[in-house]
Amino acid sequence: MSTQRNSEVSQQGGLTPQQKQQFRDDGFLFVRNLLPNPALQPLIDELAQFVDEGTRAAVKHGILNPSETYNNEPFETRLALVSNACSEPNWIWSNYFRDQKIRTAGMFTLRTAPALLDVVEALIGGEILAHPQFNFRAKMPNQDITVIPWHQDLAYLIPEEAGDTLVVNVWLPLVRATEENGCMQVIRGSHRFDLINHNFQDQTPGHTGGKGISDIELPPGDIVTAELDVGDVLLTSERVVHRGLPNRANTVRWSVDTRYSQIGLPTGRESVPGFVARSRENPGNIAKSHHDWNRLFASN
Repeated sequence: MSTQRNSEVSQQGGLTPQQKQQFRDDGFLFVRNLLPNPALQPLIDELAQFVDEGTRAAVKHGILNPSETYNNEPFETRLALVSNACSEPNWIWSNYFRDQKIRTAGMFTLRTAPALLDVVEALIGGEILAHPQFNFRAKMPNQDITVIPWHQDLAYLIPEEAGDTLVVNVWLPLVRATEENGCMQVIRGSHRFDLINHNFQDQTPGHTGGKGISDIELPPGDIVTAELDVGDVLLTSERVVHRGLPNRANTVRWSVDTRYSQIGLPTGRESVPGFVARSRENPGNIAKSHHDWNRLFASN
């Protein structure tokens, strides 16, 4: 097993030929220092506001002492501290953070960040759909229901529809991601094994994604631990085998996984709309704000 910390930084406006080849060879790629703060901060501010709203609601419902709101604590620790102080420790998370698919201005800003779309374009071309499947994740300390087993993203789509579509997943932390606080692990070269049987099911009640690959069916390959700083991203293909480690730190591991595919190709989630993030051929079709994104659901 190896821990990946160093990677070639991309050229201006995309990926180097070496990086693209590494993605094809390994099924994943680390890109360091890709995202500037303005791409990340709007979403961080929104999530921090949700923490504040959840904290005030917990006080109102009588499960949190007003003296234990930890107003001055930073983003990476406050939710863990107030949750631990609640008489029902999972109450704030369950009511404010179980729904991981928020279509807000901050999420739209991040999913359409030019630097992000540049590296995606280097892999799938300039007709980019922001895929229907995306999440933010607030992985709490010692929270079993957010520990994701070994899996391939394709198994969570409809493989019969999307089996020939390259879906690029971008996994990125909103706080530093380490082995201790539950970063991702990937198996190098595992995308070459096509779709593997997902016969494992985590039986933890309320699990957020318990379907996976049993240990005896894991493909061979080097297990790479993806420790990332804020601004770094991990690109993975829809077939590469990966998992999320448990959070054994005292902080919240905040992250986003956002996917992209070529416009016009099956997404494996045909009942859920994606939005046009970039189009060189039809720039008038590009979604300009989260309002455009949300209108797709109103008309769906």
